[in-house]
Amino acid sequence: MKQEFSNPHFEKEKSIGFLVHEVARLFRRRFEDEARIHGVTLPQWRALVEIHKNEGISQVSLAGCIDTDPMTLSGILDRLEKRGLVERYPDPNDSRAKLARLSEEGGALVRTARHVGRELYENALAGLDEAQRAEIAAGLICIRNNLNNMTAEEKEAV
Repeated sequence: MKQEFSNPHFEKEKSIGFLVHEVARLFRRRFEDEARIHGVTLPQWRALVEIHKNEGISQVSLAGCIDTDPMTLSGILDRLEKRGLVERYPDPNDSRAKLARLSEEGGALVRTARHVGRELYENALAGLDEAQRAEIAAGLICIRNNLNNMTAEEKEAV
């Protein structure tokens, strides 16, 4: 007779929350490894990509986009500006604010980042056909929407 037992490690491996966390952590780690090769940090890459998508973005808006505080972002932009990857200039509508745009070299680095990201993505999804990819994406979208739509009371209960 086959003996049944519960393996907590196996159960954890099947947990969606655990798997989402692990996959995100590994994506981030692999991308950080690539970023290091190009002499930038992951927050710097994120800032460059957001500036590329929103040329002339304010520093305050950029901080919100990359989920950091304005002081930390200022340091990130200082380092990127010293490397000649971004340019900061006064906001014509608010003399206290600065806007950011990519330099030519910054644009080239963003194109490299996109290539690296696409390659990492394809390597991560190797072995999954289009239907499986669509199913995973649909499931994650549903989870994200459920979490975004939670009421304050539901969030406190968690």
